[in-house]
Amino acid sequence: MAQTNASAAETLNSFFRAVETLQLENIAPFFEEDAQMFSPLGAYPARLDGRDAIMAQFKAIAEFARQAPEPLKIEPHDLKIRELGEIALITFHLKMAGPLHRRTFVMRRGATGWRIAHIHASTASTTL
Repeated sequence: MAQTNASAAETLNSFFRAVETLQLENIAPFFEEDAQMFSPLGAYPARLDGRDAIMAQFKAIAEFARQAPEPLKIEPHDLKIRELGEIALITFHLKMAGPLHRRTFVMRRGATGWRIAHIHASTASTTL
């Protein structure tokens, strides 16, 4: 299991570095064609179905991040990886301003390695 976790963690880290480049062609190969995502961005309130829909959201993120005074840096905190056969369930938090930023990734191991099947990104609500 430790080797699987290390392999999934390595893929996840490579994905983070790809996102930091803000180049969509570096990000897209990490997703399965039929991947799904729940975005924390208000412009994307529904589930995003498929790599193309997810990449449209990442395009918006990249455009916003290019305007920021500092380069984008993704640093996961409290990272946990659980192996569930050919699936890895990965949870972590991002330290960002405001409420707690939570992330859950579901990755599937296939013939070409780990690919992202699902991302759930949310922020913790301060109300009940």
